[in-house]
Amino acid sequence: MIFTLILTIAVTIVAVMFSLENTTMIHMTFFGYPVDGSSGLLMLIALGVGVLVGVILMVPSLIGRSWALMRHKRKLAELEQNSPKRIVKKKQSPSSS
Repeated sequence: MIFTLILTIAVTIVAVMFSLENTTMIHMTFFGYPVDGSSGLLMLIALGVGVLVGVILMVPSLIGRSWALMRHKRKLAELEQNSPKRIVKKKQSPSSS
């Protein structure tokens, strides 16, 4: 977790430094619309869009994993509740009184 945070901060710093160094104005067409801007800023926007798309594509698998984990925890709790050791302990405790 810490490594990922440090890596994210490092990539962000490098990307901002890159965009500040590349201030050349360029003209490009995006889906038929003309766009004018600095090359660094347009690349920084492209990086941000790429990260956003990556996160959006990861969300379904993360939700699926959390649901599977909840099912496994529920099944484990059910199995622990109905385990033979617990049943034996319940049967032995009234007879020992």
